[in-house]
Amino acid sequence: MRGIVLLLAVVLATASAVNLPGVPVDFELDDHVLSAIADDIAERLANEYVTFLKTGVETPEFQKLTKQLAKSHSQKDIFTRNMIDLEPRDSFFVCTACRAVMRVFIRTIRDEEGELHGDDSSVLMKQFAMDFCRRMNMQTDEVCEGLIDFNEPTVEYILRNSESDSQTFCSLFMEFNFCNTGSNPDYNWTLPVDSTGEALTGPKADTPRFSDSDLRICQFSDIHHDPMYQAGSLASCEEPMCCQRHIETAQGTSEAAGAWGDYRDCDLPWHTFESALDSAVANTKCDFVYQTGDIVDHMVWATSVEKNTGVLTKVSQRLAEAFGDVPVYPCIGNHEPHPLNLFSPEGVPDGISTKWLYEHLYNDWSKWLPAETKETILKGGYYTVSPRQGFRVIALNSNDCYTDNFWLYHSGTDKIPQLQWFHDTLLAAEKAGEYVHILTHIPSGDGTCWSVWAREFNRCITRFSGTISGIFTGHSHKDELFVYYSEEEGHATSVAWNGGAVTTYSNKNPNYRQYAVDPSTYQVTNHWTWIFNLTAANEKPDEQPEWFLEYEFIKEFTEDMSPAGIDKLLDQLAENPALMRKYWRFRVTSADPQVNGGCDRNCLAGSLCRAAVTINNQRGRCEELREKLFFALDNEDPTTEPPDGGDDDNGGGAATMSLLSIGSLLALVLSIRLSF
Repeated sequence: MRGIVLLLAVVLATASAVNLPGVPVDFELDDHVLSAIADDIAERLANEYVTFLKTGVETPEFQKLTKQLAKSHSQKDIFTRNMIDLEPRDSFFVCTACRAVMRVFIRTIRDEEGELHGDDSSVLMKQFAMDFCRRMNMQTDEVCEGLIDFNEPTVEYILRNSESDSQTFCSLFMEFNFCNTGSNPDYNWTLPVDSTGEALTGPKADTPRFSDSDLRICQFSDIHHDPMYQAGSLASCEEPMCCQRHIETAQGTSEAAGAWGDYRDCDLPWHTFESALDSAVANTKCDFVYQTGDIVDHMVWATSVEKNTGVLTKVSQRLAEAFGDVPVYPCIGNHEPHPLNLFSPEGVPDGISTKWLYEHLYNDWSKWLPAETKETILKGGYYTVSPRQGFRVIALNSNDCYTDNFWLYHSGTDKIPQLQWFHDTLLAAEKAGEYVHILTHIPSGDGTCWSVWAREFNRCITRFSGTISGIFTGHSHKDELFVYYSEEEGHATSVAWNGGAVTTYSNKNPNYRQYAVDPSTYQVTNHWTWIFNLTAANEKPDEQPEWFLEYEFIKEFTEDMSPAGIDKLLDQLAENPALMRKYWRFRVTSADPQVNGGCDRNCLAGSLCRAAVTINNQRGRCEELREKLFFALDNEDPTTEPPDGGDDDNGGGAATMSLLSIGSLLALVLSIRLSF
């Protein structure tokens, strides 16, 4: 603690001497200060870049500033981690860069005299973006050029046809840290929710116990098939995804990609996906199959309509072959479109519309879905279907909440129609006496899910908790669960079950999930997770991986799988560190790099908090559990503590920085600020 205090004293003294424009001399270390410093640097950088675009002259201040910023961040993490998971220095860089770039674009595109306003704006935008990428040492030219080419038409359209300023844009993009200073009222709407239901008087606690006669549902999530995967190629590369090239230098070394996949930043070879399906057919029973999104790989700078549709159809056909007459109910992940993450509203030009994807997916999915689903799939990639009397599936396109979806910045109200349809479909199901399963790729508490959308989604979950029997998600690549709570009373209303990922990206063993579901209420009563150990499989490249049952939920944790029971389990995890470590180990699919690294107290707290947060800026239950866990850890036998380390986790809510992190970050940014 003394070291932290001394560090902060040095930083404060330095900051007081600098007297940054717009920042009080006697300031507190909080998000507003970091935001103000980032804003000051971003404004200077934007001004310098506009001058450079006009004159072609690089001033000494411009050169110093860009060189300092280029050295201030990591290269790969800003492309492979979610915004909320970035280290403080990377968060500061991304916030500063976002504000600066958007200011340059806005000033030069919207102003009739602006350098990017004319007919050749696309060429000039690319030149500027490539220059920025190179100067800031962000990624390889190949990655930068691919991403710029794909995204430029959409970004230009949004900038020309919306009134979003740099603060609004970057606040939504980095909603859960100091960069969030926007206050556009169009981005804080309220969904009308029916008020005729019975008031909640306590947590939902009526889930039946497991029975061998229960229905079985199999879940495959985040397949991320890489059609270019090459065993023996380089698994540690500069780009955001590897295991495709440089086999001549990597083969036979520790850098070589494994035969069945690789723990590093690599996606799934086709034969590993087929192995997963073969295992599921041999070892499980599936009355229904849920596929919860992200079929396309992480080679985000080299997608295309042809490549994406080819992979989507190939996976769809293989699922149909594997399961025959068993219905498969899919939903959309954020990797499905080209360009990545972009899901347009209706009414935009065809060249930047997502309509082609919806049309293709309907053609793929129509083998399982009735014709009446076509209207909403073509409208926005969502649908509802009733597989049995009294049972309904609602599949959402959760990219309406995804802050990496640039169309969110076109208009916040564009994202209301699907949620309204969702609410109305639940209301109709309630009146018809149906029970509902919800499929959605991005969990609403994810660090990249817009909090306003998540808040209104959560209101629907609370209102229709008696109708909703299960929520099934993906996206995080982790085997985990999330408890939904009513906003006012804090009652547990529902549980979302995350199916992990078939892909190995990153640091995980491939897995799939089977659920037991009560045939009357369709509530989840048990689940089983199947995996294989990637290290062992790659040691025998010519043999099929040995898939095995990693764990059965009710045998390892609790037989009460109601929302009330799972909420109680969270308290038990907080009070019993050994049980919490078991949950964490299963959460990371017992992958060797994770298990060998261990999970320290902050890692455990992050994993536990993630289960208790479904709206990122509502963290009361998280903080309560964190306090219990830290007390239990402080009173634990020290011989039982694992090594430090573990997976980085955002804690399930708005990013918070420790004193040391804030001090270190301020020291970094002040060094940049003092350099010019």
